Amino acid sequence: MVLLVGLACVIAALTIALQASAPQPPGPFYKAPSPLPPGPPGTIIRKELIKGFYRGTRTYRVLYKSTGFDGRPTAVSGVIVVPEGPPPKRGRRVIAFTHGTVGVASNCAPSLQKGKASRLIEGLGEFVAAGYVVAATDYQGLGTPGPSPYLVGRVEAMNALDSVRAAHSLRQAHAGVDFASWGHSQGGQASLFTGQLAPGYAPELHLVGVAAGAPVPNLKEVFEANINSAVGRILIAMALSSWARLYPGASLDQIVAPLARDAVRRIASVCLYGNQILGALPSALGLGLRFITSPPWSTEPWRNILAENDPGATPIAVPVLVTQGGADKIVPARATEKLVGAMCAKGEKVELRLFPSVEHLEAGIIAAPDVAAWIADRFAGRPPPSTCPVG
Repeated sequence: MVLLVGLACVIAALTIALQASAPQPPGPFYKAPSPLPPGPPGTIIRKELIKGFYRGTRTYRVLYKSTGFDGRPTAVSGVIVVPEGPPPKRGRRVIAFTHGTVGVASNCAPSLQKGKASRLIEGLGEFVAAGYVVAATDYQGLGTPGPSPYLVGRVEAMNALDSVRAAHSLRQAHAGVDFASWGHSQGGQASLFTGQLAPGYAPELHLVGVAAGAPVPNLKEVFEANINSAVGRILIAMALSSWARLYPGASLDQIVAPLARDAVRRIASVCLYGNQILGALPSALGLGLRFITSPPWSTEPWRNILAENDPGATPIAVPVLVTQGGADKIVPARATEKLVGAMCAKGEKVELRLFPSVEHLEAGIIAAPDVAAWIADRFAGRPPPSTCPVG
């Protein structure tokens, strides 16, 4: 009993300390005018220069028009990183960077993280050295008012595609229409959906390739693999909390134990930057064995929500690179391999690069140089490699 009381005191003190150092609420920059200004998706509502974001660049925090979960125009924030120096005659090529899980609260937006945002873009150094513009969306509801459609692939993709449009409309970027997409984890799922939606949603842009790391290939398998770990419960709680606020007919009461519902909501207020994830652990541990009363993968409307956000339903017409850590416990390699197999069966041009002994959190960083080299080959028009069976 004494040990439990002591542990509770430590957790309480840790939670207070982490809350004190949590990201500040978004400021006036992130509040969009009402009504939104005229203009198509990608129209920049406002911009400001971020000093010292990354060496050799001029980087802009932007608020731009996109399409929201409800299909209506909305404001989305992000950053546009522009290399210094003269642009090429045809304009700079663009990387649509889709970030991984940072949380679902509005103050978790990557563009808000002072001194950290550049480190959240895996491969940024390689992309800047190659002369690319990097358009990194925050996604709807991060920075801007929530709820954030966490792991909702079509919204992530529209926000990413509109960030490329925003880069194209930013005069200082000198961005062309050629672009590639790249992201890891949630960002990997978003990158694949970007490839799926690009021809129909943004036909004026020219997508040359899609790179996706550990791309949350099957939400049912990912949920099942993570339901018994503390970190896994944090991620699942964020997804359930987000979806319950967005999808008609979806209520936490249907699948979450009564004593766990407050913990799920508390987890949804925490950001996952560095040690801040520890702020969610008390609630995650409090979820206990009775977190889920009815599996969402077999309970409607949750089962359909999971299924519609699995990537791969629509073929991607450009080459695809999928990277995966062999020791990944959050996104199992077998699930990613299964997705790649299905894509190959549809005739897509896919290469799978497996990094043995690499775990989830480090896989995006380790894969980034390979991704940058692969993207350079796509911009150069070189034939794409494939690991799909021949014949």
